[in-house]
Amino acid sequence: MKIILPLSVTIPRKTKADKVFTLNLNIYRNCHHMTLNQAKIAWKGIVAQSTAGMVNVDSGPFKFVYTVFPATGRKFDLANVLSIVQKFTDDALQEFGFITDDSYKVIPIIVYKFGGVDKEKPRVELEIYPLNDIDFNDLPF
Repeated sequence: MKIILPLSVTIPRKTKADKVFTLNLNIYRNCHHMTLNQAKIAWKGIVAQSTAGMVNVDSGPFKFVYTVFPATGRKFDLANVLSIVQKFTDDALQEFGFITDDSYKVIPIIVYKFGGVDKEKPRVELEIYPLNDIDFNDLPF
């Protein structure tokens, strides 16, 4: 299963211009808790649209592969961006019933990748692969 996600979310405002919340650990840690909650709610709507019509009948475990395609060639830390995308997305997928839990028992393997610059359509692609018959005792944690 592949889910296409943006690199930011727009938070609607009543009296001011809408706020663009870029998913990044630096912004996340400095954000006011109310703005953060509004961003999570908006992100759930994006995930709901991206997964419309998809059904997951597998209860896990899964391998999640997050691939980022930024708009510019500017250097950045993959984990700064993808850790927040992962956090928001995992929570939304759990709420929608796609995954039973976002713990290491259900998602024991998470991969962050750089996919290249895409000026036309910056995005994050999440690919979900089922891991059949995995023995957790064989994993290095």
